[in-house]
This record gives sequence, C-alpha cells and structure tokens, in this order.
Amino acid sequence: MALEWVVLGYAVDAEALMVLLITLPGLEGLRKGLMAITRNLLKPFFSVVPFCLFLLMDIYWK
Repeated sequence: MALEWVVLGYAVDAEALMVLLITLPGLEGLRKGLMAITRNLLKPFFSVVPFCLFLLMDIYWK
C-alpha cells in the first residue's frame, strides 16, 4: 500500500511543479510548451483521482 501512496505523491508533485512553472511571470515564451506538456501529463493523472478515492475508502473500511 505504501507504493501506491508514493506513486500518488509523485503525481501530485509533478502537477504542482507544472502549475508553478505555468503561473510564474516572465515565462510567456515557454508557456505554450509548458501548457502542452501539462495537458499531456494530466490526461493519465485523471485516473489517479478515482484510485485515491479507492485507497481512502479501503483505509476507512479497515
């Protein structure tokens, strides 16, 4: 179960890093590329949210 939480932590870290890079001022030239990368990375991470809910329900039931 710890491995799932590590993977979830990496996913959250990657999302937070991309949001930080997108919102920093002065990166207008890189923003289009960062937006494309973020879109491509977030598509698989949308499957992480139901998995996180499953883990929380599993902990609650135990």
